[in-house]
Amino acid sequence: MRSAFFTPIAKPLMATLAALMFLAHALCPAIALAQDAEGDEYDLDFEIPEAETPKPFNLWGRVEQRSIARFLDTDALLYKQRFYQEPEDSLLADFLLSLKPEVSYKWTEVSLYARPRFDIAWSEAKRGGTAPDEPSEEFLRDEEHWASQVLLEEGFATWRPSHAFTLEAGKKVLNWGKGYAWNPVAFVSRPKDVDDPDYARQGYVLAYADVIKSFDGPLTTIAFTPVLVPVGEDVNADLADDGSPVYAGKLYFLLMDTDIDLLFATGEDYDTRYGLDFSRNLSSNLEIHGEAALRLDYDKTLTDTQGNLRTERHDAYSFLLGLRYLNAYDTTFIAEYYHNGEGYSPSEMDDYFTLIENGYAQYLETGNDRLLKRSNLAGQDFNQSSLGRNYLYFRVSQKEPFDILYLTPTLTVIANLGDHSFSINPEVSYLIRSDLELRTRLIMPFGPEKSEFGEKLQDARTEFWITYFF
Repeated sequence: MRSAFFTPIAKPLMATLAALMFLAHALCPAIALAQDAEGDEYDLDFEIPEAETPKPFNLWGRVEQRSIARFLDTDALLYKQRFYQEPEDSLLADFLLSLKPEVSYKWTEVSLYARPRFDIAWSEAKRGGTAPDEPSEEFLRDEEHWASQVLLEEGFATWRPSHAFTLEAGKKVLNWGKGYAWNPVAFVSRPKDVDDPDYARQGYVLAYADVIKSFDGPLTTIAFTPVLVPVGEDVNADLADDGSPVYAGKLYFLLMDTDIDLLFATGEDYDTRYGLDFSRNLSSNLEIHGEAALRLDYDKTLTDTQGNLRTERHDAYSFLLGLRYLNAYDTTFIAEYYHNGEGYSPSEMDDYFTLIENGYAQYLETGNDRLLKRSNLAGQDFNQSSLGRNYLYFRVSQKEPFDILYLTPTLTVIANLGDHSFSINPEVSYLIRSDLELRTRLIMPFGPEKSEFGEKLQDARTEFWITYFF
C-alpha cells in the first residue's frame, strides 16, 4: 500500500509541479543565451563524438554472502528419519560465501561465455558427500562442517553467422517453458527451486542449433531448435541411465501475437516426453501462460508401511496454468496452478510417513533401524521438492512501497492442494546502491500430520543475503 499523501488529487499536482520545475531548469540557460545573443556570435559547429565500439571482452558478476538459520522441528517425521542416531539442536546455522563471475568474449561471428562459481560454506550440521557434475572440483572433503567447490554452472561457445541461425555447444541452461515456479516441459533443464525460482541454476552439457524464419501475416515467426545431450558417468549423469544420449527439440511459433512451443525429448534409456506451452499478453499489464507435458512409461516408486518398494508404470500427464498481472501501483501478482502427473497422492504419502513412524518406534523400542533404513531408500523419491500432485502458487511483490526507493517486499504462498499443507514465504530486498543489495527471507511451512509441509524438517528458515555486483 502506498503512502496516503499520494491521493488522486495530490498525484497530478505533484506531477505538474515536477514538470514545471524541470521546464524552468531546462529553459533558464536558453533564456540567458537569447539575452546575450544580440551582441555576440556563437559558433554552433561542433564535432559529434563517434559511437563507441563494443568491447570484445567483458567481465562482470557478483559476490554473495548468505547466512541461514534453520529452526528444526524435532517432532517432524523427517527429523526423526534423518537424525535418529545423532539428534541435532533445534537451531542450526549455515554460512555460504560465493564468487560468481561472468565472462564473455566476442569475435566477429563467434562468442564465448562462462559462468563459474566458487563456494566456501560452513554448516553447523555435519555435511554429507555430494557429487556435482563435471567440470567441478571439491575441496575440504574430510571436513565435517566445511565444504568448498569450484563449479562451472554455464560455459559455452556460440557461432551466429546471421540472425536466422545460431549454433551453441557447452554447458548451458535451456529456459524451456513459460511457467514461473514450475516448468513441466523443461525436459533438459534442472528443476527450479520453488522457494526461489529466479535463482541461477547450473546447466547441462549439450549442443543445439537455432534456425529462425520470419513471415508476413498471422504467423510472423517460426523457429526450430534441435538439441543433443550426451550422458556419461560424470556428465549429465542425473538425466538418463546407462550413458545413452538424449535427443530433444523445440518448434516455436509466434502466431497471432501468441508464443507457442511444441517440444519433445527421447533417448534409449530416457522416458520419451512430449510437451506444449504458450504465452500471450491480453493487455499491456496482463499475461497468461500454460504448459502441458506427457511422459511415457514413467516408473513411479511406491512403498507400503513396512518399506516394501515397488514400481508402477504409467503415462504421466502434467500441466500448468498461470497469469502475471501488474497494477497501476507497481504491484506484481503471479498465480499458477500446477498438476504434477509424476507426483504422489495423499494416501501414498501417508504410507511413506507411516513407514518412518513405524521405523522410529521400532528403533526406540529395540534399537533396530531396519525400517528407517528402508525409509531412507524410499526417501530418494519421496523427499524431493513438489512431490505432490496438485499445487497452487501465489506471489505478490510491491515495488518501492511508501515511495521508499529501491525497496521491494514480496510475499509467496505455495500450497499442496491434496493434503492441505502450505508454506508462507515473506521476503524483502533493498538496493543500498547500484552495486550492493540486501535481501532477507523467512520460509514457514504449515500443515497437518503426515502432510508435505507439515512434516518438513524445519519449523522455519530465515535467510539473509548480502550481494555485491561488479
